[in-house]
Amino acid sequence: MTRITLFLLVFAGYNLNAQDSWKDVYKESAWADRDRWQKADELIRYLNLKAGATVGDVGCHEGYMTIKLATTVGSTGKVYAVDVEQSKLDRLQANLSKRDIIQVQLVKGDYDNPKLPLNMLDAVIILDTYHEMDDHDQILQHIKASLKSGGRLVLCEAIADERRNSTRSEQERKHELGINFALDDLKKAGFVIIKQQESFVDRTQEKGDKMWLIVASKK
Repeated sequence: MTRITLFLLVFAGYNLNAQDSWKDVYKESAWADRDRWQKADELIRYLNLKAGATVGDVGCHEGYMTIKLATTVGSTGKVYAVDVEQSKLDRLQANLSKRDIIQVQLVKGDYDNPKLPLNMLDAVIILDTYHEMDDHDQILQHIKASLKSGGRLVLCEAIADERRNSTRSEQERKHELGINFALDDLKKAGFVIIKQQESFVDRTQEKGDKMWLIVASKK
């Protein structure tokens, strides 16, 4: 085997591993590494939750935030874990079962409706999922209707520096969204903006972008 052939095989294997790591950032196998950069504790702190609280995780994937939220609200609280893909909810249920977590209710939402109960939630988080939603106005109105007065909504999304000035459709094609578009949506929906932070998480090494943060509340 020549040196060139060996190099190409090693390089191909490296690229495959890099691609797998890129794709697996939301899978349970990547959760430990995600703890290093996601700032999950800060996100939960901005939700302003107490033991016994009720919270929604919209776009829950396999449960990275859902499980942390369940720990935060405790056995007397409740977490509504919402996703539009049944396969993700199935994997989440398996992750909950092996941890003996019972205070989570799985919800298969629609693309324009997370199907959360009305006026019952203390907070909702949408983490790296809002950019996937086409019916922004309807989604936000449903979420506002699910929140108690003063309840909080935390949005955390990613955008690469080179696409900050791109159109919304161009950003969403790259599975990203600029903070300005979300701020406009929230204000239009009648939310009060409590905090906004342009650069909240730097995940350039993991995903090639940075995540912004918005904390809003229902009047």
